[in-house]
Amino acid sequence: MNPLHKLFAVVTLTLLALTAFAAEPVLRFWMVGAGLEDTELYTRLGREFEKTEHVKVEFTPLPWGSFKMKYLVSMAAGLPPDIGVTNNGGPYDYGVVGGVIDLRKEFPDRVRELESRYQPKTLPLASVGDRLCGVPFDTTTPAIYYRTDTFKKLGLSPPKTVADLNHALDVLDGAGYMTLFEFPGAAQWSLPMYTMPFGKVSIHLDAKGNPTVDWLDPQYQDAIVEALNLWWMHNSPGSNLNGSGTGVFGSDEMGTATPVYITATGAFAQLHRTRPDLDGKWAMTTWPKASNGRSYNIMAGTAAVIFRDSHLKKEAFDWLMYLTSLPVQHEIILDHLHRGENSDFFFSTIVQNYAPENDSFWNNTPEIKPDLELVKAFKEIVASYDTQQGVQGSEDAAPLESNLLDSIGAYIQGRLQDMAAKHQLSRSEYVKAFGQGKYGEEHEQIEREIRDKVASGYREITPRAMAILLKARDEGAEYARVVAHMSEAESAVDALKVAKWCAFLIFLGGVAFVFSKPANRAKLISYALVAPPMVLALVFVFVPAAVALYLSFTHYNPVLPLSAAEWTGDSNYRDIFKSGELPKSLTHTFYYTVVTVPTGIVISLVFAYLLNAKLRAQRWWRFLYFSPMVTGVVSVALIFSLLFLDSKLGWINAVLLKLHLVKDPILFLSSEKTFLPCVMALAIWQGLAFTILIFLAGLQQIPQEMYEAAEVDGAGEIRRFWNIAVPGLRPQVFFVTVLGCIGGLQVFDTIYTLAGKSGGASARFGPNDAGQTVVPLLYHYGFETFEMGKSSAVAYVLFLLILILTLVQLRVYKRGEV
Repeated sequence: MNPLHKLFAVVTLTLLALTAFAAEPVLRFWMVGAGLEDTELYTRLGREFEKTEHVKVEFTPLPWGSFKMKYLVSMAAGLPPDIGVTNNGGPYDYGVVGGVIDLRKEFPDRVRELESRYQPKTLPLASVGDRLCGVPFDTTTPAIYYRTDTFKKLGLSPPKTVADLNHALDVLDGAGYMTLFEFPGAAQWSLPMYTMPFGKVSIHLDAKGNPTVDWLDPQYQDAIVEALNLWWMHNSPGSNLNGSGTGVFGSDEMGTATPVYITATGAFAQLHRTRPDLDGKWAMTTWPKASNGRSYNIMAGTAAVIFRDSHLKKEAFDWLMYLTSLPVQHEIILDHLHRGENSDFFFSTIVQNYAPENDSFWNNTPEIKPDLELVKAFKEIVASYDTQQGVQGSEDAAPLESNLLDSIGAYIQGRLQDMAAKHQLSRSEYVKAFGQGKYGEEHEQIEREIRDKVASGYREITPRAMAILLKARDEGAEYARVVAHMSEAESAVDALKVAKWCAFLIFLGGVAFVFSKPANRAKLISYALVAPPMVLALVFVFVPAAVALYLSFTHYNPVLPLSAAEWTGDSNYRDIFKSGELPKSLTHTFYYTVVTVPTGIVISLVFAYLLNAKLRAQRWWRFLYFSPMVTGVVSVALIFSLLFLDSKLGWINAVLLKLHLVKDPILFLSSEKTFLPCVMALAIWQGLAFTILIFLAGLQQIPQEMYEAAEVDGAGEIRRFWNIAVPGLRPQVFFVTVLGCIGGLQVFDTIYTLAGKSGGASARFGPNDAGQTVVPLLYHYGFETFEMGKSSAVAYVLFLLILILTLVQLRVYKRGEV
């Protein structure tokens, strides 16, 4: 290299180094539940922030359905966002294992200003002990929207207490109207709406700091019975209307008219902008207070956290202070009001927003004038928030209660239908009769049955919940030890590093083998062609599988360094069987596989045989049956969710009701008895295309002369199909059987999507987890409760099942060839 080239290289490298040094730092900001409008909003705010702070903000929106997984993967990979907006439970979930910083410890001089912006009772939800691991960001709570014209006609007043609400719903039932309890109806996490007015908390810490539950407290159970009555004892247009809530609320047609619509506060602004024809005909009131208790509103929504591995913690805190400042909060509120049909009301938890000195903003802003009633309600709601700190293990124990409530809900609906049938009525007509004061003794009998179900159900699950909580408490002590010595854990040798070195040594051994003998070197090109897939398998199969096998014998949270995994022997395998979760999931899995695989094969055989014949418009028939093969699972599931909608708005229910084949809409996706069969119907239909294609290819290899000879011998169409086509497709039947069984054991996406979890914060796989097969259970442990040891154990049980099943099928097939 001549001197001129050397000088040029030095100058270039120097300029690059100076450019990199002078470049503005990039702050990674992630937010759940964000859409296109939010991207535009926070990108704009980021540019304004950059002008003053010289820090560039890179915004990433996340859907609700996958935010935990994405945060988890990014943290496990050492590439988390600097600051994230997660769900309300995020500060506790990540804070308990040291995944996020303690704002009080990291910013002792500035955190008081941040805390002063919030109502103090909202901060426990974002705390772990005395550590403040985040702050509320956007929040919502239930509101009652009611048609003033209907209420006036029926002589009703807006409900101020739960007793008022029950009376209003009874009158509406008696008059033939519906009630839509959309958010957060039939949701276990919303139970504080009913129990907290009496100071009863589902899972909490007692005075000594030990976990406990209030499930056996009579007053707690009274509140649960109240909730179940509101959720299931009134006529409803359905539980999942796919955005049609405003439609039924605005309807005046008896049978679908829904003058009471219980949903999130943000719908207030949306109704004004999307249904101007209803202006003057409706109003909103907050969730009523308990008849003999205090006012209480649940706080749903999001919280902001700063991640432990962020290299820009100060800048992240500056960005948080910027976003929670009054001027920016006002800008966010106005932006949300200017979104057309997607308009909503950004419910700020910043208390200064509702202070008297800020009244000018609300009163003098034209866009807010239609929503002043909502602002007034917000002031009351913020004052009534009273959150509780999380308890380790509650995420594992809470599903016990969720499933109990699901089963009682299904029982109530079935009981109402059975009792209605005795009077030759539909369920809705029977509930209408209740509202008119008829069948009072039967009504009381059903309520007594509900109360007995609640009492017996809680007696059964309380000991199991306590066992989960006590075990989680002990594991929490290990988490605390690791968090206290995080730097040591991060630098220690872990299973992944060992697996990588083993893989590297295997690779070196392979290279040494190739060059060790002249005969091997002569085949160097062949080995070179085989090497890439072998290396890829080594890196992407061997290493993960080895680490997963190790994790299955440990207790490990993926937010922590891998070296923090605590060896527990076979306890994970014993726990997943002892808890009953795995046996239950295996039962669902085998049921799904035994039904879908043979049914799909039989239907595909028949259709393939017909499509192989000379049909008119044969190409069109083939296109019709092959179209599911190229249609995405999510798209198919969304279509089927409309087919199976559990109200008269559902396509199948509409047809059945029109033909008078049923009196009540079938609860396809809301009943644990019918949920999994609906999933199987979807899976069979979508799987037909691939199976038909395989069988059709096999049929075209069977000589036509065999059919002709059989026809000459007098064999009919059925005999030719059974004696020629079916035996000739034996290899294809074996192939699709093996693939079908493996696919059945691994089913996940159809269940996840049809259960409505593509937008859910926490996956529950159908009512009472009726669709929880093995892979959903694996997902639950790995990406909801962060128990990677249990998740890995489930994965290896599944691996062994698939291996054994495949070997058995192969043995049967080979025996049949002899």
